[in-house]
Amino acid sequence: MIINHGAGDDGLCFTRVAKILQDQYDLIMPDARGHGKSSSGGGDYSAAAHVADLNALIRSLNLESPVIGGHSMGADTSLHFAAAFPDQVRGIFLEDPPIILSGDTFNAGGQTFNPEEASKLMANSMRIYKILPKFIGRQMAQKMSPSYPRDEIYPWIDSKKRVSFDFLNALPEMGIHHAHPIGAFTEVTAPILLFIGDREQMAIVTQEAAREISRANDQVEIIHLEGASHDIRRTRFDGYLQALQDFLYRLHHA
Repeated sequence: MIINHGAGDDGLCFTRVAKILQDQYDLIMPDARGHGKSSSGGGDYSAAAHVADLNALIRSLNLESPVIGGHSMGADTSLHFAAAFPDQVRGIFLEDPPIILSGDTFNAGGQTFNPEEASKLMANSMRIYKILPKFIGRQMAQKMSPSYPRDEIYPWIDSKKRVSFDFLNALPEMGIHHAHPIGAFTEVTAPILLFIGDREQMAIVTQEAAREISRANDQVEIIHLEGASHDIRRTRFDGYLQALQDFLYRLHHA
């Protein structure tokens, strides 16, 4: 099972999930290019580059039909890998992938942002955490998210120290719009578990987008966890973990 992290995070940001699944599954949690201990992407952080990296990882480890998935950018990588290599995956799970329909906006604190503005804000926030002393960053993160345990807060702060400036500089220009944002789902033949949260909490995938995805592929199972933000496993860990375990059980016993 390969778990792909989101933008600005790294593999260890799935530590809390891994602690529970590790007794049943062989888990691989790679650092994407420009993140963690991986080298810089040299400015190329496209979906195609991430898919090529994932393909090289799977081939080098001689994995046969792994389950793949991840959060945000990692979910995008997993989706496009499964679309490009439909016979090489057993199933995929997607935590709030960057599926944005035309005209979608984000709202926070009474302000409205388009996706490009949101990407700039995210990059600037990551720069602050990267530059700040670690103990101050931990205090800030714990104050913002008091319900998060240490095995969420500490890896998250550590990942900001390791993310490359090259990636942060590229992030606002990466763009999370695809010409046909639902199109990749039509190419996937494996079962799909899609987690969505609430747009009011800054989750990305809307109810409308989820309905379009369901129409595009009848193998998609949608789990809407109320009150969840973009970081669904962090804000609704209970519902997230149970749904993921059920999905993995069905794949194993299919």
